[in-house]
Amino acid sequence: MVEEYTADTMHEAKSDLDGRFNNAITELVEITTAYFWNGRSKEALHILNQLLPITGICEAQHLRLPILLQLGKIQANEYVYTNAEPEPMFSILNEARRLAEQSNDRKGLADALSSLGTAHYFVELNASSTIESTAGQYKEALNYHELALKLRVEIQDNRGISESYFQIGTVYERWQKKEMALNYYAQAARIAEEHHFPLEQSEPARHFAFHAFQSGDLDEALRFAQHALFMRETAGFKPHLPLDHLLLSDIYLKRGQIETARQHAETATRLGEEMGYLRAVSSSCLTLGDIELTQQRADTARTYYEKALYLGHELKLPLSVHRAEERLEQLNDRT
Repeated sequence: MVEEYTADTMHEAKSDLDGRFNNAITELVEITTAYFWNGRSKEALHILNQLLPITGICEAQHLRLPILLQLGKIQANEYVYTNAEPEPMFSILNEARRLAEQSNDRKGLADALSSLGTAHYFVELNASSTIESTAGQYKEALNYHELALKLRVEIQDNRGISESYFQIGTVYERWQKKEMALNYYAQAARIAEEHHFPLEQSEPARHFAFHAFQSGDLDEALRFAQHALFMRETAGFKPHLPLDHLLLSDIYLKRGQIETARQHAETATRLGEEMGYLRAVSSSCLTLGDIELTQQRADTARTYYEKALYLGHELKLPLSVHRAEERLEQLNDRT
């Protein structure tokens, strides 16, 4: 009788420990989501890196996967700005993938595959000096996103399905297969609208705006770009807000609405500086330089272009360097 009581008590104590660990760490992971969405990824990553060693305790081992997934997702999503050393990010995501496979966690596996696709996509993009891709680029990204999509369809993860359709569309966009890209964006947008996912609506809208802008339909471009910004703000996702404001700035500049264009570019600069995303600041400097040039202020334009070039070199981003050098050369030809 005493032995039974002791065994039951020990079992209850272990269950209590399991539950406490689960509640505490799950809550902390959710807190890191709030930090990241508010543009404070450094704090989010700091908390997650502090949590990882705790998973060495047996009662917390099963929580290693959600921590890794969150770490990898944040690093992959902001890689377009940071261009950091990619190996730690891939190490985290590959471990998450292995743990998800071992535990037969299909949702976790789909999320790991999706983040791996995003990571490979941005690594390829950041290493390129042009938006257009060469043969062989982005194939790994596409493969991971297609695997993630297959799983997400099987488990009926509508938010994930929308995200995967969008991500696949970005690869076809890089391959200059416009119609295929737009088709995937349309599927992503349809699902996001049906299920009222504001963040998942914002990305296809921004890319619809970009394509309309490229084709010269400024009214359509403005409509989609405004919708993208509205959806992003509705969702409360700050990290990609600079991209929305920069696209709007380019559209307003093309429409001749100079001061509105300037306001959006300055907002993108402020947001980039607040979040420590210097690539956003570099891109904003290019746009602000373009704005100054339309008003015949060549010296001020040069200052902006030179800052963009400096940041491009600092971040080791060939595309940013190329765009800044191109503008400086054009400026030299004019003067």
